[in-house]
Amino acid sequence: MMLRNRMSVSLVAILAMAGPALAQEYTQAPELDAAVEAGDLAPVAERLPENPYVLTPIESVGTYGGTWRSALKGTYDSGWIRRSVGYEPLVAYDLEWTGVFPNVAEEFEVNDDATEFTFHLRKGHKWSDGEPFTAEDLKFALDLMKSPAYGGRKASGFEWEKMTGEVIDPQTFKITLTEPNGFLLERLASVEGMFIVNAAKHYCGKYFPETDEAANDNAKADGYESWSQAVEQTCFFNFVDEDRPLLFAWRQTTPYDGLNQLIEWERNPYFFKVDTEGQQLPYIDDVQMIQTESVEDIVLKVVAGEIDFSNRHFATVANKPVIYDAQESGGYTLKSTVDARMNNAIFQLNLTHEDENKRKLYNEKDFRAALSLGMDREEIIDVVFAGQGEPYQAAPRPTSALYNEKLATQFTEYDPDRANELLDGLGLTERNADGIRLGYDGEPIRIQLLSPSDQSEFNDVAQLVVEQWKEIGIDLDARNAERSLVYERVQNNSHDMHIWWGDGGLNDALLDPRFYFPFNLESAYAEKWAQHFMKSGSTLAEAPPAEVQKQMDLYLEMTATADKERQKELFGEILDIAADQFYVIGTVLPADGYVVAKSNLGNVPDGQIYTWLYPQPGPMEPAQLYYKK
Repeated sequence: MMLRNRMSVSLVAILAMAGPALAQEYTQAPELDAAVEAGDLAPVAERLPENPYVLTPIESVGTYGGTWRSALKGTYDSGWIRRSVGYEPLVAYDLEWTGVFPNVAEEFEVNDDATEFTFHLRKGHKWSDGEPFTAEDLKFALDLMKSPAYGGRKASGFEWEKMTGEVIDPQTFKITLTEPNGFLLERLASVEGMFIVNAAKHYCGKYFPETDEAANDNAKADGYESWSQAVEQTCFFNFVDEDRPLLFAWRQTTPYDGLNQLIEWERNPYFFKVDTEGQQLPYIDDVQMIQTESVEDIVLKVVAGEIDFSNRHFATVANKPVIYDAQESGGYTLKSTVDARMNNAIFQLNLTHEDENKRKLYNEKDFRAALSLGMDREEIIDVVFAGQGEPYQAAPRPTSALYNEKLATQFTEYDPDRANELLDGLGLTERNADGIRLGYDGEPIRIQLLSPSDQSEFNDVAQLVVEQWKEIGIDLDARNAERSLVYERVQNNSHDMHIWWGDGGLNDALLDPRFYFPFNLESAYAEKWAQHFMKSGSTLAEAPPAEVQKQMDLYLEMTATADKERQKELFGEILDIAADQFYVIGTVLPADGYVVAKSNLGNVPDGQIYTWLYPQPGPMEPAQLYYKK
């Protein structure tokens, strides 16, 4: 099952094309006919590129009509927009996540040492307002991201200062790097990589001082405090401005500004994709995303049949029974998703703690091993995850080519006797009247854990561990807290322990190895060492121990090669060190997830991968969804 016509990938020549131009005449959705007949809209052949992207549907060619309904949680849920209607990057992942292929770019080529990336665009491609989309737009977006004045905006893995953009001609754009980056294509295909096709120069240029001297005045005239705020709200991953041009299958008609309960989208008459019969996509006319403040409300909408296709926020193990039971009355079915995450909850002691006594204790591998052995994961699986999953550490999934058995399975058995032996062996033999062991400072060992209040499963897991660790003399002080407070504590390095799920179970491990070595600010077990690796300039940055620095050096060597086999070999060495060091404590390997789809919705895949960097459902091409008559 493939969504893109593909050829084998070569890094020394043109990699692939999305499909041949169609010989037959193109057709459009009936709702556009009146506008064409009135002369308000050009004929479909004039709105499409000369060589449109040809999409082969998953099941069948669809028919036009209908409204796709989903939900947004709160006022900052842009992630669902980016993953669903908004996944139209320059190059894209395919459904099976086998590689990177052309999307907005018609074709691309990369030199041998991964320092030159040339992208060829489609002649006649247009923004959703009908203006030409050209290489000038790509250069504008890259220059904007490189601007020192705008430097606060960072997408994971992109080093703007090492990139130079060059317009060869209107349809050819070249990125030249000062250092090789064998992961640039993968990052451009990820959910973070769409920045480069989200900023139309003719629209956003008025907010950028390098293209308009009056940028600040323009921004203030439009209600923003500064040009940089206008750029953030208008030209990248926020969707406050409904007028900005996009390349999506649907164009926004109401702003996502916290005031509108219903965020609406209409078909983009300039969308660049067609099906194999020459019908311009998308099939579905409109998209509605209702804004709500609670997951419980979204669940009620699901069981009432008011969600047509989604798994955002509500598709948890705890909610599955009620959602499963309401399928017939709600008129929907459940399709499986393959969770690329490798853990439901990872406990991260702060190895770079400011308190020297806590740092000394937390850096004892035997202490971390004892905590792991003191966890009854089977109880966690039964109570929190309805018996689904298996004991697992923070490691690539068993189905991954990167699987490391030692890292995945060590210290996962429930063995409080051995845990107590390890703790005694560390000299932690004294206890207070409550049975809590005394630390190196003579005080009871009390570990504070703040779990984000919007992630209830974390708190459920933590409360079980509170009781389990009492059996080995450790006091876990687990509390719920608002997510912003949790992250403020983590990023200030003032936390004892953090809990989060485990991204990086499949191919995303290479791009986001946060749990395998201190890679970014999400590596909560070693913020100081991560700051050092990121070269952030922060006063928190601290040079790591030799074994951690070795991992960092290996990753830089990985990034400097375009050889995929060599990348995996080097990453294997990183994982071996992670297994020896045992930085973090995993709990449960996630079972497969699910997505809700209306029963008459066509071209819905079963078994799509689910994770952040691979932005499910985007790579399945939501423009091909249709309602069966």
